Amino acid sequence: MSSMKTLTICGGLLGAVCLATTASAQSLEWTSGQVGGGWYSQASGMAQLIQEEYPDISISVVPGGGTANPTLVERNRSQLGSGLDIFTFAASEGKHNYDEAHESLRMIGMSFSDIYLHLVRSEDAPYESFDELFREGEDVNIAVTKAGSSDEQTFRYVMDYYGVDYDTLRDERGWKINLVDYAASASQFGDGQVDYAFHVLGIPGAAIVEMSQARDAELVAWPEDLTSHLSETYGYSVGEVPGDTYSDIQDGAVPTVLMGTTLMTNSEVDEDTVYNITKAICENEDKLPSIHQSMEVFSCETGGQNPPAPLHEGAKRYYEEQGYL
Repeated sequence: MSSMKTLTICGGLLGAVCLATTASAQSLEWTSGQVGGGWYSQASGMAQLIQEEYPDISISVVPGGGTANPTLVERNRSQLGSGLDIFTFAASEGKHNYDEAHESLRMIGMSFSDIYLHLVRSEDAPYESFDELFREGEDVNIAVTKAGSSDEQTFRYVMDYYGVDYDTLRDERGWKINLVDYAASASQFGDGQVDYAFHVLGIPGAAIVEMSQARDAELVAWPEDLTSHLSETYGYSVGEVPGDTYSDIQDGAVPTVLMGTTLMTNSEVDEDTVYNITKAICENEDKLPSIHQSMEVFSCETGGQNPPAPLHEGAKRYYEEQGYL
């Protein structure tokens, strides 16, 4: 078995989770999502849960993004990473926006939560639909999460579908596109700096709730032709934001696309360490929704099945022992 490891959570710069370690501890970094988003909360909560089960495991949780995280894990800059099924698969295979196959990328589990695409529009904004906004919209102020995030990459896919890009929208049509974290986006939407926000979040998303409380707004429905394109081209799932998710900004279920959250690691991470992380999460599955409500969809029984990248040997050993594989 591997040597014992220690984790202690404390406050840190920009709200990051920092963890003190003993001299004998192996330090692991977990790249999650933007501060104020669901992934950051999920990773922080699971790190605490792992500590309670295995006080020797040391994990630091840092901000990251859905498209950047697979490469950070592949290069072993972060030993753990929150990801999305479509980008984990693309990175592992070297497809779409990943130039090379990520051969050291491994999986611990998948479907920890469903992540929904949100387009929020202020009630007084002039363009009411995707088609109006992207085909006709001028002088639009919109917040999108920072480059490297799944939000921003999806925004690029949407622009491409409508035959526009950043230069077209900014230079020819007067758009102001603010690439910011969720907290800044919610603040800018609330005080009127932006009239639209484009985000990928587990539901209910804290930033979306804040926007809905600060200003009269609407959750915009995704058109069927766009969702079909994203599904067929990139592997997004087609679904709906349930009608009771945001009572102030929707009257019923709202069509959208979604992705499943994965937990990635590097092949070089110690097998026993990954085994214990997997065990700690699976044997506390009932506690995950208290960390973030969106995690109620996770099932350890299926968490290792049909992975978008190869399972790490430590995770595979745990699932096999439980009869899940």
